Amino acid sequence: MKTSAGLQTSGTTNESTDEARIEGPIPEFDKHGDYTGYDYFRCTGCGIEAMRRRDLRDGGCKCNGGWS
Repeated sequence: MKTSAGLQTSGTTNESTDEARIEGPIPEFDKHGDYTGYDYFRCTGCGIEAMRRRDLRDGGCKCNGGWS
């Protein structure tokens, strides 16, 4: 699935509900559109991003979206 910015997401979120979830891994691209070799995770509730899913679950995400 492609986002409006042209980035491909993994499609791991449940878009049928409004519950906050951790989305990813999402590939990271540089300003030229080249893959950087890194992936990141994003909370759909508050938008915070981290390089590891557990960083969002272990206190990094203030809305607690990873523990729905």
